[in-house]
Amino acid sequence: MSQARILLVDDDPRVRRVISTMLSHHTGWEICGEAGDGQQSVDLARAMNPDVVLMDVSMPGMNGLDATRVLRRESPRVDVILVSQSDPKIISRQAAEVGARAYCCKSDLARNLVPIIERTLEDRHSKHVEGASLIFERSHSDQASSLLAAIVDSSDDVIISKNLDGIITSWNTSAQRVFGYSSKEAIGAHITLIIPKDRIPEEDGIISRVRRGERIEHFDTVRQRKDGTLIDISLTISPVRDSSGRIVGASKVAREITDRKRAERSTGLLAAIVDSSDDAIVSKTLDGIITSWNKSAEQMFGYLSEEAVGKHITLIIPRDRWDEEACIIDRLRRGERVDHFQTVRRRKDDSLVDVSLTISPVKDSSGNIVGASKVARDISAAVRAAEALRGREEELRRLSQSLDHQVRSRTGELQELSWQLMRLRDEERRHVARELHDCAGQSLAVLAIEVDQLLQRASTSPGLAAEIEQIRETVRQLHSDIRTTSYLLHPPLLDESGLQAAISWYAGGITERTALHIDVEISDDLGRLPRDLELVLFRFIQEALTNIHRHASATKASIIMSRSQAHVTAEVRDNGSGMSAERLCQVSSGGSGLGIRGMRERIRQFQGSMEIHSDSTGTNVFVEVPIPIDQDPAQSQDLQAAL
Repeated sequence: MSQARILLVDDDPRVRRVISTMLSHHTGWEICGEAGDGQQSVDLARAMNPDVVLMDVSMPGMNGLDATRVLRRESPRVDVILVSQSDPKIISRQAAEVGARAYCCKSDLARNLVPIIERTLEDRHSKHVEGASLIFERSHSDQASSLLAAIVDSSDDVIISKNLDGIITSWNTSAQRVFGYSSKEAIGAHITLIIPKDRIPEEDGIISRVRRGERIEHFDTVRQRKDGTLIDISLTISPVRDSSGRIVGASKVAREITDRKRAERSTGLLAAIVDSSDDAIVSKTLDGIITSWNKSAEQMFGYLSEEAVGKHITLIIPRDRWDEEACIIDRLRRGERVDHFQTVRRRKDDSLVDVSLTISPVKDSSGNIVGASKVARDISAAVRAAEALRGREEELRRLSQSLDHQVRSRTGELQELSWQLMRLRDEERRHVARELHDCAGQSLAVLAIEVDQLLQRASTSPGLAAEIEQIRETVRQLHSDIRTTSYLLHPPLLDESGLQAAISWYAGGITERTALHIDVEISDDLGRLPRDLELVLFRFIQEALTNIHRHASATKASIIMSRSQAHVTAEVRDNGSGMSAERLCQVSSGGSGLGIRGMRERIRQFQGSMEIHSDSTGTNVFVEVPIPIDQDPAQSQDLQAAL
C-alpha cells in the first residue's frame, strides 16, 4: 500500500513543526505540503491531491471552516480533520456542518491526533463506515437510526449511544422527554451536554471501562436536563462493537431513581440552603408567631434564634408599620405571593433597616395554608445610594438645563467622537483578543504538545510522569482561561461564523455562569452582515444581557433576531422587575442609565432606531437597523476569491 499523503495547514509555524515531528515517526505517512492560511491550503490541495488535510480553524484571510467547505465541494475524496484550540462543543458542531471527517483539540494533539488519523485512513479503505467512530457522516439521522435499531429492541427506557470520544450518536424519544433536548440538538454534541460539571470525571472512568470491554450495571449518578434541573438516574452502560469486534462506542440505558430518594435529598439540601443563605429567612404562623429564624436573620436583626422563635413577628416591625402586616396576612390567606415588597424593619438595638421582602404562603400536606415564609434582604445601602443618585441626577439636570444651548451646539461633534472612541475600543479589544488567541494560545498549544510528548517519554518513571501530568493539567487550565478571556474581549466566532454562532455562544456562557435562563431565536436566513454592523448588533446584545443580569432581577430572558431584504431587527426581553414610568420616560428621552446611551450611540451610527418598553412584567428592548447596500458581508471577499 502506498504512503498516505497529508497536507498540514496552520498559520503558526511552531504548530506545524511539532505536528510534523510527531507524524514523522509513522512510516506509512508522508507530509506532502504545508500551508499557512485557508486559500493556500485550497491551492495546494488542488496541486498535490492529498489523502488527508489537517486544517486549523482560526487563520487570517480565509479561515479553516470556509476552506473546508471549498475542499469538500471541489475534492470530495479528500478527508479534512479540523484542528482548533476553541471549545470542543462548538468545533464538533462546526465540523459536522462543513463536512469535516473529524476534529481534534490542540491541547490534546499528542494524545489523540495519531489515532484520529489512523481511523480516518482505515475508513477510506473500508466498504462500510463505522457508525460510532469519530468521523462525521453527512446524514446524522441515518446513523442514529441504524444504531437505535440494534439498541431500542431491548428496552423502553432512555437509550443513548455515543462514540469513544463522547460524541452522542443516537438519542431516543424517551431521552428527549426526560432531558428536554431534541435529537437534532443532542446528536453530534458531547455527552457532557447532560452531565453536571462536578460529575464530568465520572465520564472518563466510564469510557476507560468501556474501552476494556466492561459492562457497567446499575450505576447511580446525577444528570442535568436542558432547563438546568438535576435528575437522579441509574445507568447501564454496554460497549458497542463493529462487525470485526472492535469497540467503537457505548450504549447507555438510563432509568430514574425513586421519588423518595430525590425528595429526601431535596429536603436536606433545602435545609442547608436556608441556614447558609445570605438573606434573612423567617417563617411564621398565620397568627404571626415566628417558627424559624436562620443565621442571617440573627445577623440582620440582632436577635438570636432562641430569642425570636415563639415571639410575634411584630418583634421586628415598627409600630407605624403594623398595618402592613395585616394586609400581608390577608393576601397570604388568599394564597397570594408577595414579591420585592420594600419596607422598614426594626433591629434589637432599635435602629431601622430598609429591607426588600418576598413572602410566600406555606401549605401543609393537604394543601391548606398554615403559615408564611419571609425572605428579607438588607437594601439600606441601595436605598441610600438611590437617594444620593436621585439628588445627583436632579443637580445634574438643573445644570444641564442651564447649559442646554451650548450642549446642543456641540452634540454632533461629541457624538462623532464617541463613535470613533467606541470603534477604537472595539478594534483594540479585537486586536488584544487576536493576540491572546494567536500568540499566547498558540504558544500554549505548542507547549501542551511538547509536554505530552515529554510525558510519553517519561512513562518508565512513574514519579516524573506524575509531575509532568500536573504540569500538563496546569497548561490545559491556562489554555482554557486565555481562550475564555479572548472570547469575552472579542469572540472569534463573530468573524468566523457570524452573529448566530457568536450570540448563541455568549448567551450559553451567561446561562452557565448565572441563574439566568436565555432563549435564543435567530432566523436561519440571517446570514452574514457587514463586519461593523455584526459587531454593533453583538455589542447591543452583550450590553442588554449585562443590564438584565445586573439590574433586572430576572430569571428568564430571550433574544429574537431576523432580517428582511432591507433591515435587520434584534429584540431582547426579560421577566424582571422593569422600570418605573418616570424612569422609562427619562431613559427613552436620552437620559443616562444602564448603558442605554452607549447602545443608542452604536445604533445611531447605522441610522437605526431603538425602542424600550418596560413595566412590572419586565423590559423589552427592540432595535431595527437598515442593511448597508454598498458594503459586502463579512469575509465575503475571501470566500468569493476561493470560490
